[in-house]
Formats: sequence, C-alpha cells, structure tokens
Amino acid sequence: MTERKDPDYISFTDAADLIVRHGLASSMTPRGLRYMARIRDSRALPAEQRWPFGDGPGQEPYLVAGRTRMMRTKRLLDYLRQYPPTGRGPDRMPRAAPGSTP
Repeated sequence: MTERKDPDYISFTDAADLIVRHGLASSMTPRGLRYMARIRDSRALPAEQRWPFGDGPGQEPYLVAGRTRMMRTKRLLDYLRQYPPTGRGPDRMPRAAPGSTP
C-alpha cells in the first residue's frame, strides 16, 4: 500500500478533513476552520500566533482558484502543530433553550 501524500495547496473544506486525519483535532468542519482563521487573525494575539495566511505583515497570501482560497498545506500543518485547535468540540447533548433552567 502506498503512503498518501498531502497536496501542496489545500482548501478550507479539504483542510478540515486533513486536520482530523493528522490527529490535530478530533473533529473539524470547514466552517470551524474559517472561524478559527478569523479569530486568530486578531491584532491582540502575538505576531507568531496569528493565522499564517492573509494579506497582513508576516502572512502568506492565499492562492485563489476561482472563488476558493487555497493554503499551503505544509505551512498550515506546521502552524496547527505548534498552535493546536481548541474549542468546545461537538455537542454531547442538545442545548437548553435561552431562559430555561437545567
């Protein structure tokens, strides 16, 4: 069996699956990854912890293919290994309605 080689560039959709496959998160959706990119692009974070892709200083520009933003796979994986995704994870039970008591 041949080893699966990761592509050089990857979309948010494919990156979400890749992150789970590499064991960097137990679950990830493209929407969750886009949210993480927006949150981690904050000027409040130290420069080395900011999202590595974009138009800002020290960021690598996205490769645009049609309407899809593509990221360099190696840089994304290196960044996420150093600053792993955090979050509440998937729902374990339905959320309570606002104003209701548990």
